[in-house]
Amino acid sequence: MWLLFLALTIIGIILMVLIFIIATEGRYFGKGLIRWGYDRRSVSFEVRDDWGLWEHLIKRLDVSPTEELLDLGTQTGHLPRLVARRRGFKGHVVGIDWSEEMIQEAQRQARLEGTQPRVQFLCRDVQKPLPFQNARFTLVTVVTGLLDGLKKPEALFQEIRRVLRPRGRVAFRFSPQPHRYTPIRKVNWFVSRLEPLGFLYTNTTTWTSSHEIIIFQLPEQNSSET
Repeated sequence: MWLLFLALTIIGIILMVLIFIIATEGRYFGKGLIRWGYDRRSVSFEVRDDWGLWEHLIKRLDVSPTEELLDLGTQTGHLPRLVARRRGFKGHVVGIDWSEEMIQEAQRQARLEGTQPRVQFLCRDVQKPLPFQNARFTLVTVVTGLLDGLKKPEALFQEIRRVLRPRGRVAFRFSPQPHRYTPIRKVNWFVSRLEPLGFLYTNTTTWTSSHEIIIFQLPEQNSSET
């Protein structure tokens, strides 16, 4: 009997650990497991029929033909690839994701589409410094689910500020997340962390009936840069 009790206890502990890892998206430990599961979904992300969704986002953000755009949490690069293949686009787009499988699929699709001269994909953990020079981009987009796996999202916000040009914008995009364990952060949470870095809250705008974007902008002159 005691062997059965021990087996049930071990199984219970394992289930609790797995639930904790999933709920916190590997923020504290278990990141390798989360990454493994995320990697396995690269094909399903690519075949989703949601191009109209990204077109709508591009219009909402008023992406210019000369935009220098950084997309954090790019998955298989739908947004960067769509921007890069727009008629008359002369800027450059970079997509970053921590999944090697996602990035490989994004790169493969970019080769097939012929957008490689204007788009670049990098596999990188955003908890590390971004590999770009100061004031490199005019627009940074961030999928908010990416923040849930960060112990200190403020460090990423500082990096976003560093790589943005004066008058550059950062847009946080929210997707419907009915099954998430962690709550969706509200506007005040972003304001309290971004305004001390010099960002100005612009607005929260509807992307679709169930998607929203929170937009911040740097002023004309970045007073902290010397």
